Amino acid sequence: MKKYTHDEIIKMDYSRFVALINERNRPSGGIRTVHNVAVNAFVNEKKRVLEIGSNTGFTSVNIALLTGCEVVGIDINEESVEKARIYAELMGVKDKVTFIHGTATSLPFKDQVFDLVWASNVTSFISDKESAIAEYMRVLKPGGTLAAVPIYYRMKVPTLVIDNVSAAIGTEIKEWNKGYWKELFSQLKTTTAYLDIYYEKDFFYEDRKSYIESYVNEVIETNIQDEFLKGNKPLLKERFRHFMELFNENLKYAGFSIFLFQKKIMKDEVELFVSHEIA
Repeated sequence: MKKYTHDEIIKMDYSRFVALINERNRPSGGIRTVHNVAVNAFVNEKKRVLEIGSNTGFTSVNIALLTGCEVVGIDINEESVEKARIYAELMGVKDKVTFIHGTATSLPFKDQVFDLVWASNVTSFISDKESAIAEYMRVLKPGGTLAAVPIYYRMKVPTLVIDNVSAAIGTEIKEWNKGYWKELFSQLKTTTAYLDIYYEKDFFYEDRKSYIESYVNEVIETNIQDEFLKGNKPLLKERFRHFMELFNENLKYAGFSIFLFQKKIMKDEVELFVSHEIA
């Protein structure tokens, strides 16, 4: 492992830091979201799944464990890819899950080869969102599902919080709401296909401030085995605590949704009689 300096660790964005400490970065909602998507996207052992922004491997590995399907995870961070490969081996699914290094806007796959493309919240980190979604659509089979789990703001958020989160993740974010994300995916079309939403479910976040300290200590004490990093545990805890406290503050104003879109090659007429679930 590379020996990072104090300044290099302090300057790391959240994605790189997660790879450094080997935190098992999860989608919003964690394993319940993985299960929700697997069930409602009808994933089984015959399906082929692509996860965009696989990070340290939680979603890719767990969807393979749940369904027995073949999964490919792609991430821009090479260290995250390596940690994800180790995780897949430890969890006994290295024959089912492959992790590769690459970018969302230039996917190294042929057209129409995946039954499910899982994008979670990664599109928030991408500047050219339309190009990324077009790539998701390109590699998705007709009739296949695009799963997005975007984080958005449910209420007015202080500008300083948005600025601090942007700095932490290394990408500018804006005060996007649920409608922005739903429209972004729904309105994007190619010459041969479009995305038709068939499932959505909304969630809000709990305030976890009182749990942050114990979580930080548990992750660092459990995951840091490298001798060089062991000597930097106080710094790692300080930096990790900074991220967790910042994100907890940000999520007070936020929510997330599970969106499932079906790729269709012909547009159906608008539904006349709509319905709503009884709570």
